[in-house]
Amino acid sequence: MRLRAVLALPALLLLLGPAAAGAADPQTNLPDVEDEVMCPICGTLLELSDSPQAERERQFIRDQIDQGRSKDQIKDALVAQYGDDVLATPDSGGFDLTAWIVPALGILLGVLGVGWAILKLARRRASGEAAPEIDPAEASRLERDMSSYDL
Repeated sequence: MRLRAVLALPALLLLLGPAAAGAADPQTNLPDVEDEVMCPICGTLLELSDSPQAERERQFIRDQIDQGRSKDQIKDALVAQYGDDVLATPDSGGFDLTAWIVPALGILLGVLGVGWAILKLARRRASGEAAPEIDPAEASRLERDMSSYDL
C-alpha cells in the first residue's frame, strides 16, 4: 500500500505540474501590451499617445483583458483589427529583418573591437614594450603649450 502511494505521488505531480504552471502565469495587463503596440493614427507607441484613437485602442485592449486573453492573443486581435502596423516590433522577414540584424551586428562588432583592443594592450604590456619616444622638438613645444595654460 505504501509503495503504491510512493509511486503515485510523482505521477500526480507530473499531472498537476502543467496546471499549476498555467495558474502561476500572471494575467495580462494594459501596460504590458501598451509598450509593444502603436497608435495607428499617430505612429507612436500606444503608451505615449493621447489621441482619441489611442483611447479606443486602449479600451479594446481592456476588453480583451477582461475576456481573459493572453498578451499574444490580444496582439493578434489588434493586428486583425488595425493591421500589421499596430505592432511596435518589425516583421521578422524581408526588409524589416535589417532592423533586427543591424543592431545585433553593431553590438557584435563593438564587443569584438573592444576585445581586440584589450588583447593588443595586454600583449604590449606583457612584452614590456614601452611607449614610443617623443621627438625632443615636439616635447619642448608641448611643454611651451602646456605652460601657457598654467595659472
